[in-house]
Order: sequence, then structure tokens, then C-alpha cells
Amino acid sequence: MKHQTKFIFIISFLAIFLARTESVFAQYERPRSNDNSVLSKRNAFISVGSGIHYKYGLLGLGFGMMLNENVLGELNVGIGGYGYKSGFTTIFNAGSNKKWRPTLGFSRASGSNVTQLEVEVVHQLLNYTINTEVDLAPAYVLTPGFQRVIVFRKGSNLAFDFGLAIALNTPSYQLSEDFVTIDGKMVPTSEVEFSDAQKLAFNLLRPSGIKIGMSYNFGL
Repeated sequence: MKHQTKFIFIISFLAIFLARTESVFAQYERPRSNDNSVLSKRNAFISVGSGIHYKYGLLGLGFGMMLNENVLGELNVGIGGYGYKSGFTTIFNAGSNKKWRPTLGFSRASGSNVTQLEVEVVHQLLNYTINTEVDLAPAYVLTPGFQRVIVFRKGSNLAFDFGLAIALNTPSYQLSEDFVTIDGKMVPTSEVEFSDAQKLAFNLLRPSGIKIGMSYNFGL
């Protein structure tokens, strides 16, 4: 939790710093096309965003660069309900200031090792709620979608993202310890399993489902 708090603090600080110093970033601009010619074009972006099953997780940063006149590639990092996130997103139609842009991304959510959780387990056909350490395996996610963009004259933009987060690997979670305490007794982990409700809760926790997010992208 201390590491997560520090990570969120750093991201928040960077977002405020970037918002106050946007005008001092690099001066180079790509040639303007005929559509929306009054808008400045930028070669690179630093982004801050938040969402659900989003490339940034609950809060994160991105660095994007134009790969050609219409395709933007972006590296993403962040933190979410399933650990730290990192990945890569490709944004199409990014060079012509079009409002609608298809996107395709890939991300890895770290899961967690030795996370202390309150979980429901089954032992000798009875359900118990215990506090124990759980290993949540990393999740690998494909994120197709599209975004609606509001472009500003200085080349920055506000983006609203929609789409899907599709898990590419099977959920994996297990008790970390060799023994757990049930009714004051030490019970071997081999004699305990998660309840069906707990398995469902773990599945819902993974970054898979409908993707919704918003980001501000500072043009460099």
C-alpha cells in the first residue's frame, strides 16, 4: 500500500507539473494538413489518464510518438485494481485531427504476490472466511476500441476511450502459505480451496470487460 500511495503521488505531481509547463516543450511541428489547418500538429505527447479496464488503470501516464503521418504509438504505465499496468497502444487517424480514432492496445497487469486478503474458502464441505496471503498471477490483455478526441489549438487534446479489455490468459490464483488458520487451527493449504463465490470475485477483479477511460494528452 505504501508503494501504491507513493506511485499515485508521483503521477499526480507530474500531471500538475506538465499542466503548468506545457508551453515550454519542444517547438517543432509537423506540416499542417488542409483539414483543421489552424490546429498545431505535434510529434509527441505525454498523457495522464484514468478509467475502468483502461490502459492507464485507475491512474497512469503515457508517452506517445507519431510513427507516421496517421499512426500514434504510445507506451502506457499505471496502477489499477489488479496491480501495476504497463503496455503499448496504437492509435489510428491520429495525424489528421479526426475526432474519431480506432485504437488497439496490449497491456500486462502485474497481479500481486503475497497480498493479504480476506477470502472465502471451503474446508471439509464448510465455508469459512479467513485472512491470508494470495498469489494473483499476471493478466495479459488485448484492448481494441475507439476514442473521441477534442483537439485544442496548441496541439494538445482531451480523449474519451471506449472499447473492450479481452483477457488472453486463464485466471490463476492460489494461497501463498503452506498452512492457513481456520477456527483457530492450522490447516494445510492442500486441504483448502476457494469457494465458487471467491473464484468469481477474483475473475471480476481481473482487467477484463468493458473499457472506459479519459486522458489529457499534452502535445510536445
